Amino acid sequence: MRPLPAALLLLLAAAPAAAQEETPPSPRDGGAVAQLLHAHTLFDLALARKDPLATLSAARLAAGITATDDDRAPVPAGEPVPATYPTADVMFTAAKALAQEDDLVTDLAARTMAETTRTPTLTVIRSTRGIAAGEAQVWQIAFFAGTSAEVGLLGDGKSNLDLSVTLGETPLCLDTAPADRALCTFALVENATVTITVTNRSETAATYSLLTN
Repeated sequence: MRPLPAALLLLLAAAPAAAQEETPPSPRDGGAVAQLLHAHTLFDLALARKDPLATLSAARLAAGITATDDDRAPVPAGEPVPATYPTADVMFTAAKALAQEDDLVTDLAARTMAETTRTPTLTVIRSTRGIAAGEAQVWQIAFFAGTSAEVGLLGDGKSNLDLSVTLGETPLCLDTAPADRALCTFALVENATVTITVTNRSETAATYSLLTN
């Protein structure tokens, strides 16, 4: 087996050591929700560019996140559905398919998959719902003070979904970009429940996962 060049080994070297202590994420650095959203943004770009190394990087980022499904519900409740976004395994498969006959990248993919099984993961809380065209769903979710709070929206690519987060009458985040993916980070000075509104601006029904830390 040929040795991997140094540039490719950087992908493996960047993986966190299992013994490394975790530190609380900050809104500036991003935490588990941000990492998962960044992984999917990178995956989309990698597929568009047909870049196996970028696809592999996205897979490694996604593999570092464990999603715990929660039965919390919005108003109106919507239909609980399974998460529809690609998993890390799907991303690894795509990376190997793009690599084709490139033995170096194929070997790197195998090493990276093995490495992710031995490294610690971060956790997000996930709730997945169907949302009708033109519908708005409102969530009430509590967060602790003194921590970096994250709210993420990850849709199925079928509709334009907006995300807003408010604390009482105070707006914390508003994302009205023409997409179905958004990230909101904030820090509360005291324990509080925030209002999260997901609005489907399209004429097509969709599904989405609401992600929090």
